[in-house]
Amino acid sequence: MKRYLLRRPIRTFAVSAAILAAYVAIAAIGGSSAAANSALRSSASTGTGATVNWGYYSDEPDWDPVVVGATSATQLLSLIYEPLFTLNAQGEIEPALATGYKYNSAGTAVTITLRKGLTFQDGSPLDAAAVAFDINRAKTQTNSALTADYADIKSETVLSATQLRLNLTQVDYQIPFILANRTSLLASEKAAKANLAGLNSDDPVGAGPFKLVKLVPDSELTVEKWSGYWDAKDIHVQTVNLFLQVNPATVLSGLQSGTYNFVTSLPAQDISLARKDGLKVVANTAAGWLADFLSLNFNKAPFNNPLVVQAVEDAINRKQLVSQLGFGVATASVQPFPTTSPAYDPSLNSVYSYDPAKAKQLLAKAGYKPGQISVPLDLVSSLNTGGPELIQQQLKAVGINVTIVPQTITAFYAGYYGKTDQLAFYGYVGRDSKVEALNEHYGSTGILNLSAPRETAQFAAAEKKLLAIPITAAGYEPALKNLTKIGVETGSTITVYTEPNAYATTSAFSGFPLIDGVFRWNGVTVK
Repeated sequence: MKRYLLRRPIRTFAVSAAILAAYVAIAAIGGSSAAANSALRSSASTGTGATVNWGYYSDEPDWDPVVVGATSATQLLSLIYEPLFTLNAQGEIEPALATGYKYNSAGTAVTITLRKGLTFQDGSPLDAAAVAFDINRAKTQTNSALTADYADIKSETVLSATQLRLNLTQVDYQIPFILANRTSLLASEKAAKANLAGLNSDDPVGAGPFKLVKLVPDSELTVEKWSGYWDAKDIHVQTVNLFLQVNPATVLSGLQSGTYNFVTSLPAQDISLARKDGLKVVANTAAGWLADFLSLNFNKAPFNNPLVVQAVEDAINRKQLVSQLGFGVATASVQPFPTTSPAYDPSLNSVYSYDPAKAKQLLAKAGYKPGQISVPLDLVSSLNTGGPELIQQQLKAVGINVTIVPQTITAFYAGYYGKTDQLAFYGYVGRDSKVEALNEHYGSTGILNLSAPRETAQFAAAEKKLLAIPITAAGYEPALKNLTKIGVETGSTITVYTEPNAYATTSAFSGFPLIDGVFRWNGVTVK
């Protein structure tokens, strides 16, 4: 089961209503190292000067925000990089590096206004030209994971040092969400031009709250507070020590012993134990969530047959998955959003049901005898907590043989993002733009659409209609829910359940107000 991103704010500050409603400070914290943990613990203190020791379950092979596809990486990248905008607790756009935006009357161009005097951590200017460079790099760089996100930006016009106009290919009122958090984390133009490979591997340079001190690929990272950060006054942590590939089985004991003072993706089975031990645990989908799903490739047999696809849907016993793997916090779901999301459509709940007898009938109607279908199920080995094994049993019960193929993250990405997999099990934590999230599952260029470039005309039409609705308009949310419904009913993603992305800290950390879509360090204190 893939475990991903956290999102949480701390407090807001008023600014001119002509620009946006407020500044925002967002909270998220980190853990510690098994090697040298005593030295790390002794360096912790109250407020500025505090050390965060962060145990992280997985690896992070890429550090260039343009290259990284997984939203989960936001919690790591946000140490070093900063977005143009962020969100508040209501999911509304808030200033970060940019102070505001304004559309033209046709909705085909949007002008972004930056703060004055911004720089990157290498001292180079973070001006409109640098932003234009980064956006163009996201659109055109060969290994960019953000190409589809920026597809509606035709060109960039630098109006001044602090103003940039984005010229769009069509009416698209989602652009501010695209420029918020994950997809607009800005890297230094100077660093990208000097050593693009180094920016991605071991020398990331951004404009975020912390500056790199040390990065050992596949192992650990150390960053320290950067005084040039635009909101440095609200950064109260001096050092973050991030330790990668921590065994999930040792996370709770690491917190209990003091090896870690913060962990992300706390295993569901550890939540109640952590609370009993007096640790702070947040396990609420309003703060952070993930959806686990099967991806089917409609371009490969047998999933090019709609009857087989429906049979797979009917064979999945979501209640069993939740009962055996959810530890009281997961919820059976057929859509890639939790109930707390504005994109969640409750009408879908009655559309799908567990019906193995019907699944067998559909397979027979498709011309397949029991056991005749045999398919590999690709997944990331380090992220599997039992879901694929149960699904394997459920599919075998209706006559579909599944061979589980555990892979490294790098190997899995190659097949999954390359659209060569036949069947895959994966997880997802959404995007700041819910339209973008749906497009990535069901759109022709969707990074999570294993059947891409397949996209139904119905979905494309509904998405285009939604993009033409301002995000504050009354008709926006109903149209968003409708797009979810169309995507689920016509797409190749079969969601099985959603669950909170739990995290835990020691009692030394400040509280975490709930928000979906943000992971930031502003306002965090450690006693």
